[in-house]
Amino acid sequence: MSATTTAIGTAAVFAFFAVSATTLPMAPAFGASKEDWAQCQDVNNEDASDRALAACNKILADVSEAQYYAMALRNRCGIWYTKGNNDRALADCDAALRGDPKSSIGYHRRGLIWYAKDDNDRAISDYSEAIRLDPKMALAWYNRSLAYKAKGDLDRANADKAEAGRLDPKYAK
Repeated sequence: MSATTTAIGTAAVFAFFAVSATTLPMAPAFGASKEDWAQCQDVNNEDASDRALAACNKILADVSEAQYYAMALRNRCGIWYTKGNNDRALADCDAALRGDPKSSIGYHRRGLIWYAKDDNDRAISDYSEAIRLDPKMALAWYNRSLAYKAKGDLDRANADKAEAGRLDPKYAK
């Protein structure tokens, strides 16, 4: 991960991935098992990332329903990001958003990748779309504040951080 990603802080990165785990349904009825889905959702755990990647690949090879395909791609995007492969993560996020263009999680994840690649304008654009789709996503507000801060726009950074703190007090610190 780049120095910019390190600046986000481990807690924010892991909190970022926690967003998806709480929004995914139980395993749908097709060949992939509940265990595959549980492993594919384990994007926080660097130690389990190879198992998670294999589980996501198994799901992607099996699933034909667009919404589940996009979910597995979003998870695999997070796994690639955790492994430090931002280019592969970006490709999976792009593909997931083509399949599910209304995914606030997808835009948020892609924003984090752009931020890690030091492209703050694209990060801000994706965080803004995540916020438009889900105005209560405190982490998107917080991460957008970091991108604004990196650009030197402290007024917007402080406003976004304040909104993140209003939505979730843990971001007020």
